Order: sequence, then structure tokens, then C-alpha cells
Amino acid sequence: MKKGLSDAVFIPEWGTQKFLSEAKNAGFNGVELNIRESEGDLTLNTIPSEARQVAQMAEEFGLKVYSLTTGLLNHYALSSEDSKLREQGEEIALHMIEVAAEMGTEVIQLVPGTVTPETSYEKSYSLAQESLSRLAQKASSYNVIIAIENVCNKFLPSAFEFTRFIDEIGHPSLKAYFDNGNALVTGYSEQFISLLGDRIVAMHLKDYRIKAGDFVPILEGDTNWPVLIKAINDIPYTGHIIATPQYPYACQGYLEHLAKNTSASLTAVFELTENEIYR
Repeated sequence: MKKGLSDAVFIPEWGTQKFLSEAKNAGFNGVELNIRESEGDLTLNTIPSEARQVAQMAEEFGLKVYSLTTGLLNHYALSSEDSKLREQGEEIALHMIEVAAEMGTEVIQLVPGTVTPETSYEKSYSLAQESLSRLAQKASSYNVIIAIENVCNKFLPSAFEFTRFIDEIGHPSLKAYFDNGNALVTGYSEQFISLLGDRIVAMHLKDYRIKAGDFVPILEGDTNWPVLIKAINDIPYTGHIIATPQYPYACQGYLEHLAKNTSASLTAVFELTENEIYR
């Protein structure tokens, strides 16, 4: 497993160059970059030459841009009955595929769908699968993999349902982006991993405190780390683990401290001994 860092809480307070520099200084060897509407160096208006410049910048720091992500599909949902919103969501995803191909990035993370009181769950499920089937075909032509994430929005909340959703689409360019913290909200992380198996091509790591009902920094919540690491090793998964830091330092402006603490926590998790894993 390799250590990666998401830029989610760092940009736009930092520029991309500053983020990459601090990620390298903190001991990460990979990053995940967000496609934002207008902030930062990667936006909906980014052209190919600009995307290549960002990739080159990461390479100069010795970092791999392992994945691209976006929060925009929470609004422009691929499961929306509003055809304009859904089409815009697909356009955003297509843009991400093209940007990823320009950057030599293999994985884009997408929110598969959302649930609203106005649209039946069955309809949301069907529409999301239709959109993702089309997008997977496009991703395949660019040698990019779409990895959908288990998110906390009442859509695909169980490990079995999330796995079945992927299998029903049945396209080799559609895989899973596993998030252990989100899994802990609705179930048990190791059960998601066991069912998803080699469908997992990317992972987000954070922590969750059940009684507080809130996400917290790694090692400060209720994740059973030995059990989680054993499940990851059993797949086996050897790619990047992308840490998604939470806000206690970010909101106070201590972003360098947040990056270094996150890196140290990941190292502690990765270095679990055999005895700790099987205890």
C-alpha cells in the first residue's frame, strides 16, 4: 500500500504547487486532486495543456496523481429525474475522463447517485446505472477507470447492494472506490471489503466516531484498524490509500500540521504488526 493525500481541505487556501510541495514534505508519494467548478488549477474549464502542466508539476515533486475526484455530482446527480441536471452530471464526468487521460491518471472517483423524497429509490437506481453504463464505455476508450464510492447519502448504503449495483452494470471500466469511514456509518468496513474484493481500485481512509455521529482524524474514531488492514491485505490491495483529512486543524489554518499528522497516522496504520492484525 502507498500513502496518498486528498487536496480537499487544502485548496483553495493553498495553490496546487503548495499542496504538492507540502504533500511531498509530509511523506506522501501520491495525491488525489479535485475538479472544482471554478477554484484551483483543475476546473470545469481546464483545457488539455493546463491539465498536462498540473501532471508535470506533480511529477517534478515525485508524486503520482493517482485519482481525480469531484463533489459536483452531489448536486448534478447521475440519478436525478431532472434530465438537465443528470446531463450536466454526465458532462462533468466526461470532462474528468478527458482530463485524467491528459494527466496519465488512471482513476476518477464519482458519486454514483443520490436519493431525494421526490424520486423513487428504484428510479434513482435505474437512472444512475444508465448514466454510468454510458460513461463506462467512454472511459474505456480513454483507458480510464470510473470508481464509484460508497457515500453517506442514503444511496447504495449496504455492502451487498453496492456490490450488486456494480455487477449489474458489468463493465470492466466501472469499479469501486472504497471509503472505510463512510462504510462505518452504514455497516462494517471489513464486510464491504470482503464483498467488493478485487472490484476495489482505490481507497479513501478516514475515521468515524459512532456516538458523535461525525468523521474524525485517523486513529481518533471507532475504526477497528487491525481488522480493516487484515481485510485489505486479504484482497490483496496494494495501490494507493488516499487519506481525506478532517477539519480540526484546517479550520484553524494549521494545514502543514494537518498534512504531517495525517501522514504519521497513515504510517502507524500501515505498520500494524502481524500480531496486532490477528489479535
